[in-house]
Amino acid sequence: MRKIYTNVVIAACAIGAQAQSITSLDALLQRVESDNSAVRASAMAIEVNEQQERVARSAWLPDLNASVQLSYLGDGTILDRDFTNPTRDPLPHFSNTFTASLYQPVFTGGAITGGVDLAKSQTSLSRADYRQTLADKRFQVAQCYLNLFKCHNLISVYDQNIALTEQLLEQMNARRAQGVVLKNDITRYELRLSSLRYDRLTLTNSVATLSHDLRVLCGLDEEQEILPDSAILDTPLPCDGSAHWLAIARGQSPLLQINTSQIDILEARDKIDRAERFPKVGVIAGDNLGGPVTFEIPAIDKNYNAWWVGVNITYNLSSLYKTNKKTRLNRIERQQLRASRESIDDDLSQRIDASYTMYIQSQEMILTELKNVELATENYRVVENRFNNQLALLTDMLDASTARLDAETRLVNARINTLLYFYQLKYISGTL
Repeated sequence: MRKIYTNVVIAACAIGAQAQSITSLDALLQRVESDNSAVRASAMAIEVNEQQERVARSAWLPDLNASVQLSYLGDGTILDRDFTNPTRDPLPHFSNTFTASLYQPVFTGGAITGGVDLAKSQTSLSRADYRQTLADKRFQVAQCYLNLFKCHNLISVYDQNIALTEQLLEQMNARRAQGVVLKNDITRYELRLSSLRYDRLTLTNSVATLSHDLRVLCGLDEEQEILPDSAILDTPLPCDGSAHWLAIARGQSPLLQINTSQIDILEARDKIDRAERFPKVGVIAGDNLGGPVTFEIPAIDKNYNAWWVGVNITYNLSSLYKTNKKTRLNRIERQQLRASRESIDDDLSQRIDASYTMYIQSQEMILTELKNVELATENYRVVENRFNNQLALLTDMLDASTARLDAETRLVNARINTLLYFYQLKYISGTL
């Protein structure tokens, strides 16, 4: 049986002999993280939110302002109350002003803390979104890779069937020249040959499409060819049960983490909204240096300095009738997200159960196909022996060979299907 398996693998990879190199699926999955454009954009979103988190923390730092003003003062004019008897008031023409102020928040009712929590939750959301994007692209790569393996395997089967059909046509044409075979028999196999070549062309186009998709997903050069590695068929396949996969999904699924982060964001916004009901308290200090002194008549050509320090208290009175509506809306949105979390959990349970069922079924199919390969190989051996003893026709040899090749192809495809369901389970559970 190991010899049959080895022959199948060799046949599956024969079509890629001209490729530049054999590429493993693990290598492509690793390239997705660094070379896929959507994944890179999602990673940059994490950097943006991390910087926003640092900005939110800086709200605890004091606000410092300073300004310097230099200007030219024109002479003043003194008028009576009825705007008559103007008198010129000469002023020093050079004016300078320097102002510095400080504000240090002391109590904000939780607004700054809520802003920091909001930024943290947005960062967590971007990380969960990144994991989901990465998993999506990796699963697409796995699907393309395994389907590409199937296509290469089928092309090798078609090549051998085409070669056998061409050999059969040569012998039938030779027999027709002897008057032993009718034209209708030759036409029937010419139609078969034409159909085989068309089906092979369809597979070749599928290989080109899948290879292009893989190059785009993995950021590879357009001229780089991809030949699936047959070693993937040796991937160990665990049978831990659907409950095991569901438990992993509930702890690792990016979809659940996204939902959790969205709830955290709403809770942080609720904290910010509730902070509006409290007064904002801060320490203020400042200094003002300016000249000339123009509040005296005549003006004094000197600098005047004044400083201050105190407590600033502000209160938004509109929060008394606006905040309740915001908090009520926020509570309803959180309830909606919690309800959707239950829906996500149910969906994960259904998807894992369906995928695990197909995963086990595909493993049972492998055992069936192994038996079919054994039977097809035995049938081919018997027909070949009869043909060598001139007890069977070439058409019998063609049918027996086709049956063996089809059985070997179904065996490899069954293994690939099992791998596909395995990667699907990893994708749904958030471990891909």
